[in-house]
Amino acid sequence: MALARGGARLTGVSRRFRVLHDKSSTLKEVLVRRQRATYTELWALRDVDLEIEPGQSIGIVGRNGSGKSTLLKLLAGIIPPHEGTVETCGTVASMLELGSGFHPDFTGLENVYMNGAIYGLGEKEVRARLDEILAFAGIGDFIDMPVRTYSSGMQMRLAFAVASHVDPDILLLDEVLAVGDEAFQAKCLEKMYAYRRRGGTIVFVSHDPGPVEQMCDRAILVSDGIILADDVPSKVLAMYHRQLADRGSDADTGHQFSDTSDEHPVVDAPDDDAPVNEAEDREWGNRRALITKAEIVSEGVTRDRVTSGDPVAVRLHVQAVDTIVNPIFGVQFHSIDRTLAYETHSGLDGVGFPAIPMGGSVIVDFCVPSIPVHTGQLKVSLGVSDDGILCHHLEQWLDLTVFAASAGNGLVDMSGGWTMSAVPSPSEMGA
Repeated sequence: MALARGGARLTGVSRRFRVLHDKSSTLKEVLVRRQRATYTELWALRDVDLEIEPGQSIGIVGRNGSGKSTLLKLLAGIIPPHEGTVETCGTVASMLELGSGFHPDFTGLENVYMNGAIYGLGEKEVRARLDEILAFAGIGDFIDMPVRTYSSGMQMRLAFAVASHVDPDILLLDEVLAVGDEAFQAKCLEKMYAYRRRGGTIVFVSHDPGPVEQMCDRAILVSDGIILADDVPSKVLAMYHRQLADRGSDADTGHQFSDTSDEHPVVDAPDDDAPVNEAEDREWGNRRALITKAEIVSEGVTRDRVTSGDPVAVRLHVQAVDTIVNPIFGVQFHSIDRTLAYETHSGLDGVGFPAIPMGGSVIVDFCVPSIPVHTGQLKVSLGVSDDGILCHHLEQWLDLTVFAASAGNGLVDMSGGWTMSAVPSPSEMGA
């Protein structure tokens, strides 16, 4: 079936790259080399089928190296497929790499005209849109300076300004909101909304779920070169976040601490709890008891990433240097900006523990059945005391990233439901 203007189609598309094992660094090495270079073939995409309808806004998500950018380059015609076919109908504008298409020694203004020509615009057409492009980029007098003098944010602003003002049928964007301040990101989103309202097709890669949820009516999850999911953004992002959270099973077994002072050596420390020295300003106390290891456990696996609603346990491995008569254990959760999200200790919760004899070791879990954080990064602090006298405190010792399991934004999960009911008309109320 023929494509409508603004549509695209990939049929059985595969693309591979060669990774050389030994690279020649000089022309002489190339000429005198007697054996052929060895390489490994890496398949970035395998047998991909994808249909994009005109006017759709599609977000592509996936872990690094999954094939997202390769997919965009195929749609842009920058690279050809090794297998299958790629079809597009209409003009295509792309911004796939920072400053792509810019000549570093040309001024910003010269690069605007050059990029306009690449997109198929004549000099008169570029001149007619120049004021809008320069106003959007907002780089002032730098427009007459060489692009090599630009910061990464300035290059991004100018590149997006040109790509978004050529009015293409299909707009391809790769991490366009990754560089730039919040004001510029808001301008980009506003421009993308306006472009979409005019019926343009948008395909963009983003690691930020916010724009995908706000902008897209469809999302695609790419994993190891294949399309793992193609659905509404909320469902695809939930799968993506679960995929990221599952990577926590490969995380380290937790931060560990061992006292290095002569006064209070660690007693019978297991070999697998090898000490790792941390910054001294992040731990304090009289060290009559030591937290030798700390970790976050979810569903039986040590993790530093979970999904909202997952069960989470903060696990402390504690060793008593002296007899601890009344052990009390505490935890604190702070957001990345140091806002206190939650703190408690076993005494406050009315939980009493038996004494720990000198040289004894215990494992203590603080269990959260369902973590109520919607999305965000948390810093976890830990402590152990004896009858209110601090023995050992570890400040912001663990990192925990929480990925959203549902739509919405913010730190706390307050997802709910919507209802609507009709209001009776005056005549109905008087009847």
